[in-house]
Amino acid sequence: MHKKRNFRYGAASLLMFQLIGTVLADAPPTSQEATFDQTEVLKTDVSTLKDTRLVVTPDAPLVATQNVLWCGTLQLAWNEAIALVGEKLQFTRSSQEVDQLNRQNFTKENLDSTSYVAIADFERNGVENEIKKALQETFQGTASPSLIPLPPAHPGPDDFVAYAYLFKSLAFPLPFAENKPLSFGGNPVRNFGFMENASALDAAVFSQVQILDYVSQDDFIISLKTKSPEDQLILAKVPPQSTLKATVQNVLERVKKGTSIAATDKDRLAVPKLNFDLESQFPELEGLELNPSSTARVHRLRLSSVRQDVRFQLNEQGVKLKSEAEMTMRATAIMLTNQPYELIFDQPFLILIKRTSSPQPYFALWVGNSTLLVPAP
Repeated sequence: MHKKRNFRYGAASLLMFQLIGTVLADAPPTSQEATFDQTEVLKTDVSTLKDTRLVVTPDAPLVATQNVLWCGTLQLAWNEAIALVGEKLQFTRSSQEVDQLNRQNFTKENLDSTSYVAIADFERNGVENEIKKALQETFQGTASPSLIPLPPAHPGPDDFVAYAYLFKSLAFPLPFAENKPLSFGGNPVRNFGFMENASALDAAVFSQVQILDYVSQDDFIISLKTKSPEDQLILAKVPPQSTLKATVQNVLERVKKGTSIAATDKDRLAVPKLNFDLESQFPELEGLELNPSSTARVHRLRLSSVRQDVRFQLNEQGVKLKSEAEMTMRATAIMLTNQPYELIFDQPFLILIKRTSSPQPYFALWVGNSTLLVPAP
């Protein structure tokens, strides 16, 4: 069941033109948040969704009928904290999530420098202003952060903040068509691609779909071409593995071994639309007391807050991703066939976004149910 969505000639003439020109020139840049569709967005704390999880790392167990979401911003912030402290983060109580984060399997090398900001610094150095300055320089005033913490009134000598922000906007060269509602888990959802109206589309639209591996209509992997050749958008309707990480690795191995072919106007494509803004805190990490070695740059601190926000949209125009994380320390080959390909995402599937040159994605979402999908009216 879907949660409710928020649907949010003379001197005088010359002078007028000059005034208008000044107003336009001084207009602020469009914020990244404003570029998202605001009419059908699911905005909520993920803790209110019984069938959806925002996980710390991709090592999380995968249940086929659950939505499991991971984005690399929390790991980026954690990596910066490690660099600031001068060693892996160790706490007085053991934690599986801490061990996984300390492996640093995802780093800034998996991203392009124009798409993210990652900073960790002490409160005594004015870290919040440092974050704002970096966002301004990287995104030219368009960043729309919400998780930058307020400076504490009386910071401790070693108090610090680790923070990361990521934004990607990957438009399709040509928009796909909006299809009739698709049934996903018994719920009608809005979707795009080419189904009953394929003949009305530009022929180049079909070549935007590359079939990377096809076993059957219930087991296949495709990519959708965007205007950014350095980024890959992969959709995989495949059997899940035991963890999100194992599922991702299995898909990428199949892509590596497969032979890519372009879709044609004889094929059918239906991809559910997504538009959500999820925020999460991580109680499994909050409250942990740092237990640094004698050579570390800090004394004992407590992990007082760990927060992450993921704003994601996928529709016929393309995909947008904005994510933010903050942590505060206080005292198989393709099966060729002459038959048309059925590329219908009407049951659980995986969404990956990664740099073409990187072995690691920066976004992964297992869509196990219709909660995050845009419902059909």
